[in-house]
Amino acid sequence: MPLDDQAAKKFRLVGGDLCLDFCNTMGGTREGVARECLHSYADFLSWARQAGLVQETEAETLARKANRHSGEADRTLARCVELRETIYRIFHAIAQDKAPAAADLAHLNSELAQALGRLRVEPVAGPEKFAFKWANDAQALDHPLGPVVRSAAHLLTAPEVRSHVRQCFGDNCGWLFIDASKNHSRRWCDMRDCGNRAKVRRHRLKHRHG
Repeated sequence: MPLDDQAAKKFRLVGGDLCLDFCNTMGGTREGVARECLHSYADFLSWARQAGLVQETEAETLARKANRHSGEADRTLARCVELRETIYRIFHAIAQDKAPAAADLAHLNSELAQALGRLRVEPVAGPEKFAFKWANDAQALDHPLGPVVRSAAHLLTAPEVRSHVRQCFGDNCGWLFIDASKNHSRRWCDMRDCGNRAKVRRHRLKHRHG
């Protein structure tokens, strides 16, 4: 699993929040034609690098350990995918103005308990300024999951942002995103992609029936 191969898969980060970008590592719609993007631990590591969760040296360390412990890497990937689907179901429900399932919240809280154990408070930019830092546990294959779990918990407890979670209206898309538009009427995960395709389709229909 050379590091160059990990960087080959490119991910689009358009969700507006880390945990939603993680949900969007599944293409298509869960109800329609879904397209899995996390086929290996290398894929997860590639996403984590692009999302800024690990630096290149950390990614190299994790890649080497994954090569040596393929079984552990497979189990970590399965855990990542299970957590991703839990977070997706929670915010998909919220986007539909429904309450998340208790079982999904319980799973998120279980992961949160593990993640918070790795958080530290450290001084930054002077003796009177402090910030949360993740413990330097670069040997743990699930290390990049900590920020994802914290992101989901933070979004859930921020009603002014959570209320603007939307699901893309694009054909067989269904990605989740934060609607930060001025009047909160955005319908597409990305205007350059799903939004543009919808615009082209409307244009063709207009001229076809014109």
